[in-house]
Amino acid sequence: MSFSSQIKDEILKNAEDLPSCCKHAMAYGMLLFGRSFNLSDISLLTDNGAVAEKYTELAEKVSGVKGKMSISKAGKYTVDYEKSEDRQKILSTFSSSGKEVVQRIDRGNLLNESAAENWDMGCCDISFIKGAFLSCGTASDPNKSYHIEFVVSYKMLSLDLMKMLNDYGIKAKHMVRRYVNVIYIKDSESIEDLLALMGAHNSALEIMNIKIYKDIRNLTNRRINFENANLSKTASAAFDQMQAIETIKEKGIYPTLSDELKHIANIRYENPDASLKDIGEMCSPPLSRSAVNHRLKKLIALAKTYGDNGKEV
Repeated sequence: MSFSSQIKDEILKNAEDLPSCCKHAMAYGMLLFGRSFNLSDISLLTDNGAVAEKYTELAEKVSGVKGKMSISKAGKYTVDYEKSEDRQKILSTFSSSGKEVVQRIDRGNLLNESAAENWDMGCCDISFIKGAFLSCGTASDPNKSYHIEFVVSYKMLSLDLMKMLNDYGIKAKHMVRRYVNVIYIKDSESIEDLLALMGAHNSALEIMNIKIYKDIRNLTNRRINFENANLSKTASAAFDQMQAIETIKEKGIYPTLSDELKHIANIRYENPDASLKDIGEMCSPPLSRSAVNHRLKKLIALAKTYGDNGKEV
């Protein structure tokens, strides 16, 4: 099952107990954001049979008109209303003539008792958004990317929906893709908020869990890369130190070294894989890491002052 289908299944399961005003709002969202909603054609095209059934059920409940549902060989469900009088009845249910030049959201279809004092934050708004997502919304697999979009035929209608989502703190944006308006959300927190708003709590939790997993994985990878870089740097430094000690011995410089440098050179040469801290602990008396590093740098500098003939440059 796709992530889109999972979200829609959650929305549909939670739609059974909605009050009548919210069912009216959800029906409005599904019809308005379906394939078409005008006097000449009211229809929905979807690949989700349960969505097609809910579209038919809600439209009949609020308008008394039963739609005709069919399925293509490709598995696409279509719901339409063939009779002109049926379409007119549905449109009049939502105070629409079907002849509007510009499609807009009629907020009068979203008012209820709880919204009387705060008209743009009622529960019917949420049901309307659910209906819109059921008809024209999609979501990508959160394991691959965070992306939800609503594909809308009309620009002003899409902008109305974007404003409604923005009013709920959801960072929705608008773009045009192949002559179709798209309202999209890429911010993961906004996607979580939208899913929670629509009652798809399991899907919201799934995104949260995936984000936690990705954060832990990225942190682990950064730590491993950091440790590998440090190991590489340490190995390179140890190699330079060993080369310097070998040069000092080959050129006959070793007998002229101070006891401290001889001591540190012997310990490093016998322990090529030891860290500076480990070398310091092997010294008698023990030395700090910085003291060990200082003496080894002296050996490297001394080795570099001699040419191939063992003479000081």
